[in-house]
Amino acid sequence: MSDWRGRLRAAVIRSGKKRYLIAEDAGITATTLSRILTGGHVQPRFETILRIAHAIDENVGWICGEQGFSLTREQRAKVQTAAVILIDLTRSNPP
Repeated sequence: MSDWRGRLRAAVIRSGKKRYLIAEDAGITATTLSRILTGGHVQPRFETILRIAHAIDENVGWICGEQGFSLTREQRAKVQTAAVILIDLTRSNPP
């Protein structure tokens, strides 16, 4: 998967969601989603790719080939839980 389109296709498959539901969640038609995934829509707007990524709960940075690290869904949930705990601690024990 060397390009963003291949990573997007892989993420759509990995999501397990029906394409028409992904399209609906992203605010586009199923035809538009299909054209984006197959290359028929050569240059979709970044906002559209972002909405698709959100619809499948995927990191748009990974889809775009951004270097760095990415967290799994479970890891993101753990980080969010830790953040809530830290916020609660700072509220109950102000400096």
